[in-house]
Amino acid sequence: MTTRRLPLLTVPLLFSLACGGSDPGGSTGGTSDSTSTGPGTTDNPNPSVASTDAPTSTSPTSPTSTSSPTTTDDPTVATSTSPGTTTTTGDPVDTTTTTSGDTDTTTGGPVDGFLVGVHTSDVSPTDMHLDKNVYMGAYGAPFTRGPAQGVHDPIFARSFAIEGDGGGIIMAIVDLPGMGNQNTRAVRQKVAELTGLEESQVLVGTTHSHSAPDLMGLWGGVPGDYRDYINEEIAQSMAAAWDARVPATLAVATVKAPNNNRRSWGFTDDDMIVLDAKDLDGERIGTLVNFAAHPVILGEDNKEISCDYVGYAVQKIEAGLGAPASLFNGTLGDATPKVPEGMYADDFARAQAYGELLADIAVAAVETAEPIDDGVLAWSHTEWEQGVDNLLFNLAAGLGILQFDFMSQGLSQVVATQSTYFRLGTQVQGAAFPGESLTRNGLAIKEVMKTPHKMILGNTGDALGYFIPSDEWQTGKNDNYEETVSLGKTAGDTARDKINAMITADNANF
Repeated sequence: MTTRRLPLLTVPLLFSLACGGSDPGGSTGGTSDSTSTGPGTTDNPNPSVASTDAPTSTSPTSPTSTSSPTTTDDPTVATSTSPGTTTTTGDPVDTTTTTSGDTDTTTGGPVDGFLVGVHTSDVSPTDMHLDKNVYMGAYGAPFTRGPAQGVHDPIFARSFAIEGDGGGIIMAIVDLPGMGNQNTRAVRQKVAELTGLEESQVLVGTTHSHSAPDLMGLWGGVPGDYRDYINEEIAQSMAAAWDARVPATLAVATVKAPNNNRRSWGFTDDDMIVLDAKDLDGERIGTLVNFAAHPVILGEDNKEISCDYVGYAVQKIEAGLGAPASLFNGTLGDATPKVPEGMYADDFARAQAYGELLADIAVAAVETAEPIDDGVLAWSHTEWEQGVDNLLFNLAAGLGILQFDFMSQGLSQVVATQSTYFRLGTQVQGAAFPGESLTRNGLAIKEVMKTPHKMILGNTGDALGYFIPSDEWQTGKNDNYEETVSLGKTAGDTARDKINAMITADNANF
């Protein structure tokens, strides 16, 4: 990788671009753009297609076994946790990693039903960290908001590990605006070392709270010791969740919940998917909720670390169900909160009202959840390189303030990104999306899924800004705000096609 250093005279331009903006309900992110390969896709994307106090699990230690790599050229779904291989096409701006498996399992033998473990870790900055300037992310230009002045409510890493017949994955959701790939790579490598899993089985996501520390480097960043601390805590939480696995039953429900679309579409992805795990004695292990809405109820004027509405939602879900819970954001690119009408003392009260409304819906949904009864966990993984067309990100990378690795190819830059797909039985299909997918982009992925319950884990695996369908690019929606924080016009189509290729390959298996 070669990073171009740009002269300091570019700083005024960088600031004038206002990283992420501060529009109501606005958000920010990183980057993306490239081409697509694999079954069900073409080399050129089709532009017309359309928190809180929480209980913590025990078992902090983790196995340290490793696996030997296997090789495959087909983007088929894994039937074990055997590692995959990386294949590179002749186009230097397109690499694909696919994972498939043979007969090995993580536990050393066949898995009868599911194994599930959870873990929660407080990753809030300490006073010592705050004294060194912890900047919050997702509003305004770099440094203009000023460093955080305290912690209003703790932020967490919440980990949910599932193993079934076919392999296992660990999903962690962290109360952050996003994480640069330097950080997520460090976490995945550490978890792989601790558990013996492949890095492709480790899914690190962020809630996208606009009142949490900037682990992307776009708004001022965080002290190095806090960065090291939070990366280590996330990795240890994920390993502890894996180590805490016990035989379990899984149940799933999909219901509707209120949100808005800020790009003036008359619809958005308003599905809330609830995945509930119990041990074989019927005791709840944990609950994972997947729903799309930007955590932007707290505005740019807030100077205290907070989970926004997500924290209030998780806290009430845990109180109602009596076990750890997590909330993964979904197709959040143009989805914003729909706060109940009323008189509120401040934005924190508004965030609490919305979070608790979502919690009530999630708790009620558990009562209607259907069992996932065949114990299958199929998964696959793909990687590709996106071209970085956005001048803002090129300048930020050149100035060395981003916590992302961009690679120079001639006069242009690319960034490597990824997605992991998974299926639970014949009831649930899900995909980690490497940024903020707009509604129509996300729905085009869900349309390919065959199962009744469909999950998109937004800002998971990467945090590369907005992914916009090419036929929606710069059509005046929301004053083209999202386009200013996207890597480019083809990014949405490419990610969609890459993910849909994995889904299509697996659809033939059930």
